[in-house]
Amino acid sequence: MSQLDQSALKARSNLLIMFVVHIVLDVILVAMAKDLWAISRIVVAIAVMYFVLQGRKWAKWFLVALFSCLIVALLALIVALSAKLSPILIFGSLVLIVLSVIIEIYLVLNQDLNRYFSLKRQAYSS
Repeated sequence: MSQLDQSALKARSNLLIMFVVHIVLDVILVAMAKDLWAISRIVVAIAVMYFVLQGRKWAKWFLVALFSCLIVALLALIVALSAKLSPILIFGSLVLIVLSVIIEIYLVLNQDLNRYFSLKRQAYSS
């Protein structure tokens, strides 16, 4: 395997690690807030990430859109209900927002990850 392939696989692994941390933090916050409807969003994010890892362009952009909506919703929640939320929920939400932004930037701008997606698409078309 060439050095380029190794860097592409490392980029995929980094994305996967960030995503797992994001999901774990999200599950903890959902459990603390007792917001059972958010579980469906987490399940959708996991399903979409499966397709992202297969190199599907639509899934990549869907995940970016999903995280963007999450960022807006969490910011609105913090602004609207900051007096009623525990400091742990506010801090966790802010960490989740930052992590979501980092994942979005990584998905869009990382050249090694984009090369990985291209390699996966080429493998499917062959």
